[in-house]
Amino acid sequence: MESTLLKVLFFLALACVSACSPDKTADVPLAQAKVGVWAPADAFNPDVQEAARFAVQTFAVQHKARVLFKEVTQARQQVVAGLNFQLQLQVTLDGVPKNVNVTVWRQLDGDYRLQSWDWLD
Repeated sequence: MESTLLKVLFFLALACVSACSPDKTADVPLAQAKVGVWAPADAFNPDVQEAARFAVQTFAVQHKARVLFKEVTQARQQVVAGLNFQLQLQVTLDGVPKNVNVTVWRQLDGDYRLQSWDWLD
């Protein structure tokens, strides 16, 4: 009886340890975790998409331009006091396809600021 109880307790403890272990897919390369280091970002990540749409909307309002967001073609991010995104975007300007590099800063409070907008063509 005692050995059966010990086996049950062992397997319960093992299950608890396994459940508390970090998921392998959650591992982040060291370079991505360092403050100030630019690291690749997933162009389809919701935070990247939100930063891209914010950049296009802000530029359109500031310049009274008909700019429409199409897609993020490249993305990287940098941990600062908040998060910087450097994005290469495909947009349309008055219906004409264009490429642009933007830098967007997401502040600690969640607000976004457009830091730069550079046309590539």
